[in-house]
Amino acid sequence: MNRARRAGIIISSLTAATLTLGARGDVDRPAGQPSWQIVASVHYGQKDNASGYSSVIALAPGDAWAFGGTNPGGASAPKAERWQGGRWRASPLPAGLGGFIVAASASSPKNIWAVGDGYALHWNGSRWSVANTWQQPGQVTSVVAISPNQAWVFGSPPSSDAAGLGAWHFDGHSWARATGIAAAVYRASAVSGNDIWAITASGSVAHYDGTDWDSVPGASAALANTQLDDVLAVSASNVWVAGTTQAAGTSGQVVLAHWNGTGWTRFTAPWAVQRAERFAADNAGGIWIPAVTGGNSPQVWLLHMSRSGRWTRTQVVAGQDAVVGIGDLALVPGTSVLWGAGGLLTPTGGNAAIWADGPEDHLAIAPSGCVKNSRACAPARRRPAPQPGRPHPA
Repeated sequence: MNRARRAGIIISSLTAATLTLGARGDVDRPAGQPSWQIVASVHYGQKDNASGYSSVIALAPGDAWAFGGTNPGGASAPKAERWQGGRWRASPLPAGLGGFIVAASASSPKNIWAVGDGYALHWNGSRWSVANTWQQPGQVTSVVAISPNQAWVFGSPPSSDAAGLGAWHFDGHSWARATGIAAAVYRASAVSGNDIWAITASGSVAHYDGTDWDSVPGASAALANTQLDDVLAVSASNVWVAGTTQAAGTSGQVVLAHWNGTGWTRFTAPWAVQRAERFAADNAGGIWIPAVTGGNSPQVWLLHMSRSGRWTRTQVVAGQDAVVGIGDLALVPGTSVLWGAGGLLTPTGGNAAIWADGPEDHLAIAPSGCVKNSRACAPARRRPAPQPGRPHPA
């Protein structure tokens, strides 16, 4: 499967059902720091399907969404689940859709956009509808929700062996194809409709000011020798770009580049990894980012860089017979809670899965919070509070 991985679905970190992760081992995290746990798991479709979630968004402590689908790489159907009222519940999608929902974005609880194989969906607060379909072949890789009457859809995979959909802008009436550097955008993140940041398939950073898309040459030095994976625009003076160094072998190092409004700063994680996934801020000036190690026994880690630049990591495991993957993270606004979305692959199939971490008083998780028709759900457990001065999930 090419590196687009259905635009972020965790399939490439679940490449072999026969791979077995060992015991938890050394997680390299400070004593007392809460550990990640699976809070919901569900199997879609046939028994031997490998279900998965590729995107997660959080709108409030009591409102979040996870998106994905069934049977990646084969005949599949999109799925959406909503966290509301202390439970994850399935949300009905329009009939006749295939493939995965690969990316989602929201500007409010009544304006959510999600994209899949050749279609864009819109949530108006009460139901999902098909906002547009594209007849030409090509992958979708990112979506940016500005308002109910403005959105961007991008489709430029970072591998040359896959066709992209290009860049499309919705102005409330019609969809128009964008040209120039916008057509090369792989992933994007918006502060507002006049302040959108993006990374391109060729490895550059781009910016939209409400009128034009332009390259950001100042980011090149901070991202030298880096294959870009994701971008996060927190504010006009707080933008992050993540990637991995281009090493001769299969492993490199995670690189984070930060824009503070006047210049770029480069940070490099100390561990060798195969790639980085979509990441999230921690509400304390730091970043959480999933990363996958290579080799014969790939492992998934949650890397954390604190505001001071200190790196720690937590290994994500789910038993002796399951290979795990986390493809996206979302910070719950106003809290220090983080949702993670991905999947579990076993020798007989696989489940879509949702992880969570953060102080328990901000997120009550109970067995009733399992996804509908779940085959497995970890019970709630009391977790120690974050230690003063130590990085903690957000």
